Amino acid sequence: MWLRYASRNYFHSPAVNYLRSAIYLLLFSVWCYSLWTRIVQVQVRHYMLAISALMVLWILLRSIKFSIDNTDAERLLWYFYYFPMLFIPMLSVFVSQSLGKGEDFRLPRWTKLLYLPTLLLLLLVLTNDLHQQVFSFPSGILSDREYRYEVGFFFVLGWETLCAGFAFLSMVKNCRIPHSRRIRWLPLVPFALSLAYAYMYAKNVYWVWVLAGDMTVSQCLIFASILECCIQSGLIHSNLGYDELFEATSLPVQITDQAFCSKYVSAAMQGTLPQSKLRHIQQDTVYLDDDTLLKRHKLRRGWVFWKEDISALSQVQKKLELTRDELHDTGDVLAAENAQHARWLKLTEQNRLYDMMEAQIDRQIAMLWDLLAELQKTEDQNRARRLLGQVIIIGTYIKRRSNLIFVGAQRGAISVQELRLCLNESSENICVYGADCKAIVKGEDQLTLEQATQIYDLFEAVVETELESLRAMLISIDVGAQVEVSFCVSAAEPLCGLRAHFQGLEWEQDEDGLQYVTRKLERSRR
Repeated sequence: MWLRYASRNYFHSPAVNYLRSAIYLLLFSVWCYSLWTRIVQVQVRHYMLAISALMVLWILLRSIKFSIDNTDAERLLWYFYYFPMLFIPMLSVFVSQSLGKGEDFRLPRWTKLLYLPTLLLLLLVLTNDLHQQVFSFPSGILSDREYRYEVGFFFVLGWETLCAGFAFLSMVKNCRIPHSRRIRWLPLVPFALSLAYAYMYAKNVYWVWVLAGDMTVSQCLIFASILECCIQSGLIHSNLGYDELFEATSLPVQITDQAFCSKYVSAAMQGTLPQSKLRHIQQDTVYLDDDTLLKRHKLRRGWVFWKEDISALSQVQKKLELTRDELHDTGDVLAAENAQHARWLKLTEQNRLYDMMEAQIDRQIAMLWDLLAELQKTEDQNRARRLLGQVIIIGTYIKRRSNLIFVGAQRGAISVQELRLCLNESSENICVYGADCKAIVKGEDQLTLEQATQIYDLFEAVVETELESLRAMLISIDVGAQVEVSFCVSAAEPLCGLRAHFQGLEWEQDEDGLQYVTRKLERSRR
């Protein structure tokens, strides 16, 4: 400002103006570099770098425009003013939408649509010489010294105002501290000053015109001040405030520059790690002692080091080492653990199978105990012989039924041959009991455990019903698309009651007293 005042009142050399422009360019270039080093949010950093670069471009265009004496070149540079004038408000909208958001926040896709009207309006300004719908020249001379605003200019001005207003309203909204009535006033201060500046500039206040009459620089400073206040107030995440953070944190952390000179150290670090020690660290993780790890991570302009307490892990490791030493004489620890786990799984599975077996043959076991009790009490040899035959029949079913459970659990299926062996052994014992019995099983396929046990359970139910009066029985099983089970029974007790216990069971009796029991099982589920 003092150079501007001096150039207008005391020094009229162009060198003073060049120096002033160079200071402006240096100022905004340094601010641009500071944004690159400070802003944490990647997307916001890109937008703010673009804004600062546009400010530098704007001042550069302005400096070139006022240093040449060519009407056409001045007019084209004047048109190119609207490149930063249109894009800075639009990019400010993007920045305002990111205020207070996390580091990984990304703008919604609809914001990309803002590029379309901005580019169209810029194209409208740059092609003004062809249509003169933005600026017209009543004198016929295409110059920025004498012109008139046309309808296109108001579209450009309206779009700039709309974007700037939306960005400001978003900023005001984010200035309210969540869950309180407090407001961050700092970002609003430069905006209030900009309103006062605009009012005094429009009123042609002399000292404002002398000190801040360069509208280009003033607008750039206002935009930069608003964004900088957002950074300082925490609305835009930056790597500022390390001093307060390191005073409050309980984590042992130390930040150094690229030469490993300490810049920030937390109190929990218990002293600064020496530069010589840090320089000789070759890995990202090293042991400070048995209970502490020192880790590091590369930053853009330095390193961060932190300690990690591993005392709990060290104690666990010592216990594991002690256990390993104790088990060393009995073999490999992992093999022992695997063997123990395998034994546990085997016992668990055996217990499950025993429980299943006991639940499914519980009634036959009770019947067996009753028969044995009666056998001990009876003195009739014929009755004892008959009871003994019944014990053998029931015991055979218990043995074979349990075997089906174990085979099914091990193999996942029951072969027809296995079912044939069950029925043949039971049939032989029935013959020993004194009744004629024959089992015919056709097929060599596989059955599910459920299908095999249903067939054998039906056989046992028929035998138990007719146990006292059974004279003869023929069993026929055909394993094909379906499993067809047929019984022909000569006995006194009717078997029609089995229909209540076996779904799909058919029963009939002929004139000679022979009973026919049939049942079909589906084989769709394996």
